[in-house]
Amino acid sequence: MLIKNLSKLFLFLPLLFYFGKRSLISFDEGFYALQAKWILENNNWITPLWWGDISLDRTIGIQYIIALSQKLFGDYMFTIYLPNIFAGIVMLYLTGLIHTELLGSKNKIASSIILASTCLWINYVHLATQDIIFSSIITLGIFATIKSIKTNKNIFFLFSGIWIGIGFMMKTFLIFVPFFAIIPLLIRTKFFQNKFFLIGLMIGFIPFTFWSIDIFSIYGTEEYLGLFKKLLFLSKDNNFTNPIYYYIWNIPLNLLPWSIFSIIGLIYSRKFKDELSKYFLFIFPTLIIVLISCFSTKTPYYPIQILSLLSINAYLGVKIILKNNKQITRVIRKAIFTINPILILIAVLFFNIDNSNLIGNNIQKLILSFGLVFLSISWFAVNLVNKFRRKLFCILIGPYLLSLSLVQSGLITDRSRDLRIASEQLVIKENLNNEKIEVIKSELGDSKTVSKIIKISLFMPRIGNGILSIIDLDKNQYAWTTAPKIEIDDRFTIVDNSKIFKPWKIIRRN
Repeated sequence: MLIKNLSKLFLFLPLLFYFGKRSLISFDEGFYALQAKWILENNNWITPLWWGDISLDRTIGIQYIIALSQKLFGDYMFTIYLPNIFAGIVMLYLTGLIHTELLGSKNKIASSIILASTCLWINYVHLATQDIIFSSIITLGIFATIKSIKTNKNIFFLFSGIWIGIGFMMKTFLIFVPFFAIIPLLIRTKFFQNKFFLIGLMIGFIPFTFWSIDIFSIYGTEEYLGLFKKLLFLSKDNNFTNPIYYYIWNIPLNLLPWSIFSIIGLIYSRKFKDELSKYFLFIFPTLIIVLISCFSTKTPYYPIQILSLLSINAYLGVKIILKNNKQITRVIRKAIFTINPILILIAVLFFNIDNSNLIGNNIQKLILSFGLVFLSISWFAVNLVNKFRRKLFCILIGPYLLSLSLVQSGLITDRSRDLRIASEQLVIKENLNNEKIEVIKSELGDSKTVSKIIKISLFMPRIGNGILSIIDLDKNQYAWTTAPKIEIDDRFTIVDNSKIFKPWKIIRRN
């Protein structure tokens, strides 16, 4: 059994491990990775910092985990992603287990492959944020709840309570969305009367409780209440405010290429007679979508918490489309496996004729094109085979290879390639490996300026906590500044003023 599970794991490794060099985007992964860097630089494992100032609009959950990973496995770019990779493996494994509990064990790996090849999941498993970790915690809670009801074993009741507090430490108040969605089932099955569920609930909140005590004792009430200010900010109009119908189009878009299958499965699952299958394949994801739609702030990554269930629904949709012979099903089948592959090939043709650099370089374009061609061929091949398992294989292999091309081309893993190369060359040229480089934090202006310095700082071997002015620099110390050349006198040397770093330049005090 162990060898069989390991062999299945190897199937997913090329989707989880990128074999080239990585670079991060600014928000949110760059933000968290930078805070993790300050944890290690200052040996402060309690306080989330932002250029020397306390930043208590969220907990220190993901930053702590990233820093711990770098502490244990080395201060490399790759180790930033290890927690996410591990959480991704857990989520894939749990998806197969939930599939078994709700639909039976047959073809359970199909749901995991579907999950791994959705646009949303493959994108966020390669971002150093808390979203995949948070979603794997929720998926664990779903599995533990199902097993608790089915087996009545104390260990599952324990975990069906633990996930809530651990999730709160990762994403604070967002954990109440899945908790509210699962409450009707917990009440109906009398979970709140089970002592192991209540013990698990208390155990889960231990990390947040101890962290809160430390923060409260060091900084007092006002700083600690910053956590609640973030909730108020997200509940009001802001840059991420979207209309109530946002997820009606956004979820199908991010579920590609499995959208139509998942929608069909979701609709069909409402007819299930089995209470648990109906609840977790229809009621629970529907409640989640309704709840996050009512919230002012709407982002593409909030639905990741139900991706495992939507992937199982997608498998259910595939099964219905392949086995149901109704007129409407035949039309859908023809559209997906005959017309759709032709449209994909046409899109690839225009994609390669286009000379713009909207999507990566020529090599990345070529690799992505191969992935799309494989998808087109494999889905068209569904028409050429008869047995269900062969059809299912053809349906799964195309998206798998497309996801593989997205990962290994560097399109979703080396997102700031040019800046990475320029930064690496700067470090080598100036021998900056042991230099702590400051940033003039009074010059942190608009989001574009902040975005650039986040990415630059992550490529520097060591960074300071920030200083207010270049005159605060010590002799032979380096700093990033946006100050015009005219304001930099003879006391300083402009080390690099390349366009790639604009509006920032690096200076050294003589």
